Amino acid sequence: MTTFGRIIVALVLTFAACWGQVIPSHPASTNIPGADFPRINADFSVTFRVQVEQAQKLQVSLGFGQSVYDMVKGTDGVWEATTKPLAPGFYYYGISIDGFITNDPGSRTFFAARKEVSGLEVPGDESEFFAVKDVPHGNVRIEWYFSKTTGETRRIFVYTPPGYDRSAARYPVLYLQHGYGEDEAGWSYQGHENFILDNLIAAGKTKPMIIVNEDGLTGVNFQPPPPPRPGTTPPPPSRGVVRFFMDERYPTLDQIISRDLIPFIDSRFRTIPDRDHRALAGLSMGGAQALRIGFNHLDQFAFLGAFSPAIAITDTDKDYDGIMADPAKLNRQLRLLWLGIGNEDFLHAPVKESHEALEKAGIKHVWVASSGAHVWTVWRKYLADFAPRLFQ
Repeated sequence: MTTFGRIIVALVLTFAACWGQVIPSHPASTNIPGADFPRINADFSVTFRVQVEQAQKLQVSLGFGQSVYDMVKGTDGVWEATTKPLAPGFYYYGISIDGFITNDPGSRTFFAARKEVSGLEVPGDESEFFAVKDVPHGNVRIEWYFSKTTGETRRIFVYTPPGYDRSAARYPVLYLQHGYGEDEAGWSYQGHENFILDNLIAAGKTKPMIIVNEDGLTGVNFQPPPPPRPGTTPPPPSRGVVRFFMDERYPTLDQIISRDLIPFIDSRFRTIPDRDHRALAGLSMGGAQALRIGFNHLDQFAFLGAFSPAIAITDTDKDYDGIMADPAKLNRQLRLLWLGIGNEDFLHAPVKESHEALEKAGIKHVWVASSGAHVWTVWRKYLADFAPRLFQ
């Protein structure tokens, strides 16, 4: 390239940096290999295309019916719809064919709502903290272990930090739980916990740690209402549903984690096996489980986190079997109690009230009031805030 050419390129890059780069339409990163659609457009709208020969009406249903777009059939028999510009983040979606909702053959699927669901990633500046960068990377391992509690061999996902296999060092452990309808793969596949930690560790913002993901639906007998039909608004959750998740004792999961999983992890991996180097956190249902199980086992956990949790603390003298009735004692036992919720989350009111109850009782905790709804886009950010506070 000539000197003049290099100057022109430099000017173009400078103007792009100053005025914002226009990114051309491109396939979503969540597409299966070789699939051109869905496509992310320059204005962050998304175009969907599917080919269906015999149908009267097709729709794209984003977020289990929260946003619905009618598809138009072209002369080539391909149906198409383009959304409004979407905020960066992760979206579950489906294709409704004459009322029957199915997955998009062009997209990867993710386990949610107790079934496989198409997923869509809309990139943006907010995606930088979990982007795959040129930094040292840890590993996500699938492990199997026998649980005496259930009498079955169980699958877990385990993140080990960069350099784990080449060192003799011992590491603290974060046990991190998913939400209702998802499973132990969620924090890796939807949450990108490994890339979040890789980037934080590379930047020196958090201590290297092991993360363990277990199936939290074991022993949960709650049956949710059916999902709303496309084009309808789901009803707000009742307080009874929130109280179920907060008050449910989760005896099976409690025993799995405290009696089976922790001893397995401490024997299989190079951990620092004490409460000061062990944390328990989760999102939604998993946040409720983290508080219930964590409060039951303060001899095992010194750090607790609840991301958009299904809780409604109203009486700190009685809730959680009275564990909060002595705030001074609880403050001495817990090195961190973290609580956060988005302002568009359907659980916002009871979680905010829970924060206020803790504050009134003098129970020390980190309170994060953010923007956003009950979605992975928010929970990824919460992990990025929570992890650097651990094991300090």
